[in-house]
Amino acid sequence: MWHKPLKINAMNKMILAAFLFVGMVVLSVFMHQRNGLRSVVLDRIFWEESRPQFVAQDSVNKLLKLALHDSVSALKSGLNLRNIEHTLNQNPWVEDAQTFVDIDGRVGVQITTKLPIVRIEGSNSYYLDASGEAFPLSKNQSVAVPVFYGNPTETQRPLLVDALEKISSDTFMLQHIVAYEWISEGLAMEPREESYQIVLGDTNRIGQKLHNYKAFYAKMRDSAIIKTYKKVNLSFHGQVVCSK
Repeated sequence: MWHKPLKINAMNKMILAAFLFVGMVVLSVFMHQRNGLRSVVLDRIFWEESRPQFVAQDSVNKLLKLALHDSVSALKSGLNLRNIEHTLNQNPWVEDAQTFVDIDGRVGVQITTKLPIVRIEGSNSYYLDASGEAFPLSKNQSVAVPVFYGNPTETQRPLLVDALEKISSDTFMLQHIVAYEWISEGLAMEPREESYQIVLGDTNRIGQKLHNYKAFYAKMRDSAIIKTYKKVNLSFHGQVVCSK
């Protein structure tokens, strides 16, 4: 007497579960299609705070609009984020651009600009980053970095970058040196508030050369004699040779 209604209740539950499952699938498909048909809105540009903002906000907006125009469509379902990132990454000041789109169809972008380590002042003016890649100066912002006078060759460029990174890692030298140039004796440096030129020579044993120079400077900086020097040469092994 009791088994039959139990079978009916179980069947009803199965039917109800099937209807719920189908309903959820239909609703999911509907929401997905509706979400895909949302118009894309260009919104929210985030800048890496530790990097200079070489690119103006308006310029990024124009690039985003261009990328969106070149994308599959203006709808979220046809949006090509890689195309947008590719367009932004073609900008000479952009190191990396990461785009995203939220559920409301708003496109955001995280932009990391290039970081210069030296400014080249030769036949042309431009920056070099830590990889030795050249990129132009920006009217939107300038960065206070050491200056290299002249036109570094393809051979000299990686040597210059390597030397700059080692020298800049020393807190004292980072503040002390303002300019570089390549002379017949090798790489030379211009110290802040001193009239002499520091000859580094080749870029080998930089750590030892800097150690020797700092010991020399600590001893001589308050001496009147240091004002008479025109050149401080560090290229000799274990020596600091000064000339007037």
